[in-house]
Amino acid sequence: MASSSKSTEEDLLWRLRETGVDIGDNCAFQVGPMDAEEKRLLERRGEMAICRRRKWLRTEVTLMSCVPVVDLPLTPSGMQKKPFVMHNVGHMERNSSAFRPSHSIQSQDGSQAASGSHSGITTPPELIHHILAYLGNADLVNTAIVNPTFRGVSQRMIYRNVEPTENMVIPCLRCLASYPHLASCTRMLVLSDVTRPYDVFSNYFNLLRRALLNASSLMDLTLLLDGHYAKYLHGCSFRLRSLTTTLAWDYDFIKWMSEQTELQNAMFGGRFARDTILPYDTLPKLTRVSSSPLILAAVVPNRKIKEVEICLVQHELFKDDILNTASNILSYSTGPLTALQIITYLSNTQDALAALMTIPKNLPTLDSFAFCSSHGAITQELLDAFPDVLSGFKCLRSLTLMSRNKSDALHDKIFTANLASKWHKLCPSLQSVSLAGSIWLHNSRHGWVTLGDLERLLRERQGRLLSREKYWKEVDPKTLSLEEVKKRTEEDQEEVEHGNRMQRQMDMLQDSLLQFGGP
Repeated sequence: MASSSKSTEEDLLWRLRETGVDIGDNCAFQVGPMDAEEKRLLERRGEMAICRRRKWLRTEVTLMSCVPVVDLPLTPSGMQKKPFVMHNVGHMERNSSAFRPSHSIQSQDGSQAASGSHSGITTPPELIHHILAYLGNADLVNTAIVNPTFRGVSQRMIYRNVEPTENMVIPCLRCLASYPHLASCTRMLVLSDVTRPYDVFSNYFNLLRRALLNASSLMDLTLLLDGHYAKYLHGCSFRLRSLTTTLAWDYDFIKWMSEQTELQNAMFGGRFARDTILPYDTLPKLTRVSSSPLILAAVVPNRKIKEVEICLVQHELFKDDILNTASNILSYSTGPLTALQIITYLSNTQDALAALMTIPKNLPTLDSFAFCSSHGAITQELLDAFPDVLSGFKCLRSLTLMSRNKSDALHDKIFTANLASKWHKLCPSLQSVSLAGSIWLHNSRHGWVTLGDLERLLRERQGRLLSREKYWKEVDPKTLSLEEVKKRTEEDQEEVEHGNRMQRQMDMLQDSLLQFGGP
């Protein structure tokens, strides 16, 4: 009788699998109704408490209500508009691996990759990573929840770049603080300032500290936390390459900066505390910095700073005396300084011209200069007088002008069409001009052309090169004269040199656009 009962049970299990119910996972697919015996069997075996029916063609997953969940965000940059809920990681892994035969291999990075239910078959984690790279963030979350084979790789990809929305910052920090193996996967973390919309207490800063202590592999941190809170970051093991923060520039912040020996790119937006001194041996690898003049005065001198962004968002700061002092301080960089961008409030054209004239006076060897008006309008008067500013540069190659005012003279396509050629006469080294997104490049054969024209010239050059290659392959060597060979060889060399120049222009344009975002 026991044998008959066991046979009946195995038969029912087989029928359940045939109808789509996988009792080895904490999820199920169901087609058609279950009879009383099937439901009784599932409840007796304790595999699930509720099995909701879903249509097979839609392949929707029924997640078990018996698995507890924690309100944790999985919110990299692309997941902000759709909040997701992650299961309790430890409990989920234990339950989802139940009743599965496990086989694993050691990967190159030391992690183990679990195989499916087929004995002897293993899947390298490198292959899994390549497959999951084609999935969106929502699919990665679902994969991490329902598939134990892909869970480890999915979690690493989900937590590599984390950018929670404002209301999910605290749940995200709880997750990173509770699960060090997930926090150690994070390379980029963006945290908004929750002290503005919410009343936070010291527990929040302790939570922030615990989370960052676990993020040992963090390389890019954006911490928009306004105030004197740098003391909570002391002792973190990560070594940042890029930092954007509004923390106050005080003694605790300086102490934290002394720990970040690998920092290369920084945006310091906090308030400068009086009598704060940055030791000369701090931030030895910093090459790119954006901040206010006071902080730049503490950072730039005697450091190899090559790119600087000056933020003068108050209109009273954009004066010739202030900018003269700031640019003079920047000249003490040992980089040397090659790129400068100014973000300012533009209120008066004459004051703006007087301030801009101090730049070539103190920094005549700039390679790239960018000017962005965050408020106000760039007038025709300013653009007409801009050659006086450019004439002071010795080797300026890239110029970028930007404005948020869409109705000013900078956005007049007719007026700006010939500006590049006019400015080039007073600044012969100029090779690239970007005016509110309209990009002009100087070509040795065709003069000033737009970016679209340059792309067309590159395509035409490629066609000529293919024609020449075809000619050399098909021509009879006996019919060639020495003069013809010499002539065509010189033409080929000239074409190659011209192509190399255009390629260098494209590279220069790319560099100028990537330095501070470009238009």
